[in-house]
Amino acid sequence: MLERLSNNNINLFERAFALYKSSFPEEERRDEAEQERALKKDDYHFDLIMDGDTFIGVMLYWETDNLVFLEHFTTCPEIRGNGYGKKALDLLKAKNKLILLEIETPADEITQRRYGFYKRNGFVMNSVLHIQAKYHVGDEDLELKVLTYPRALENDEYRDFYEYMTREIGIQANKATDITIRKLEDGDDLNQVAKLIYLTDPYVYPRWFDSIEDGISVIKEMISLPTLYNKENIAVAVMPNGVVAGIVVSKQAPFVENYEDVCKAFELSKIPMDSRTKDVFNAYYAKMGQEEDGYYIANISVDPDYRNRGIAASLLSYAIKDKSHCSLECVIANQGAWRLYQRMGFKIAFEYPGVHGIPCYKMNYRR
Repeated sequence: MLERLSNNNINLFERAFALYKSSFPEEERRDEAEQERALKKDDYHFDLIMDGDTFIGVMLYWETDNLVFLEHFTTCPEIRGNGYGKKALDLLKAKNKLILLEIETPADEITQRRYGFYKRNGFVMNSVLHIQAKYHVGDEDLELKVLTYPRALENDEYRDFYEYMTREIGIQANKATDITIRKLEDGDDLNQVAKLIYLTDPYVYPRWFDSIEDGISVIKEMISLPTLYNKENIAVAVMPNGVVAGIVVSKQAPFVENYEDVCKAFELSKIPMDSRTKDVFNAYYAKMGQEEDGYYIANISVDPDYRNRGIAASLLSYAIKDKSHCSLECVIANQGAWRLYQRMGFKIAFEYPGVHGIPCYKMNYRR
């Protein structure tokens, strides 16, 4: 039988968690802190597989109204081969919900034997390209196969599951604790702010300007003009030493950008302007404020020297606080960014070709 972890059987937790740690490589399991977070979720089950008073193994799974995601499943090595795995799976099947699990690509004796076990128990292989939820900051992408019982996944079912997995199952977005996030002030380093804005889009700015220095000069002037990059629309993440480590640019939509203001920024910066500016304006700036309502998040950037500290999550949290609806665009190749946005509650609305034909996601957030 399956016993959900509770005060009545907590004496078995250390043994169960030790089995979990020894059965799965580090990149495929949680550490203690993340495990504690998961245990607080109503959807999450840390179930002990028991035969009377004998501890057999663990089934760790997420259960929603529509499906069961069997995240981790293992039995004690000394009792394997006695049919306990099948019996435990039968208990999940009795829930009469779609069951989903991940396995490595069947490529060697061990992985083929694992796949054979699930295949014999009625699971089918799905053809979706699937990346496992990350369990640690900085983890590389881990591609796994998806098995389901009693049938294959529909496309919309997989999309819904992937959004749920990213939001609930993977490591949560860490927020920095040693920074101050506030509106841009007159005394802040505008060269640094302009540089961070430039760094937000490696596809647009390097093609628009002859150098990063030229880009910084023009964007710096845009901060003082009635453009999207006006200081009223910029929040900064400031380190204890006063360094501006990150920025977020956002504005209430709809709004209209004026080409003349961008031209004025070139004039004030004394940077020569050519036909690229008109092209970038029409393809990029003129389209930014076309949302019917809500806040448009145009740029989020963290200085390379201060990344992996939770600053991006803190900036995004600041931008969406108390907002009922926000939107943004993200280059699909920037997987780290859009997966962070998903963990913060954004959902992919659609895919489209961005500036210069770069594939992008449109993402929306609703409280």
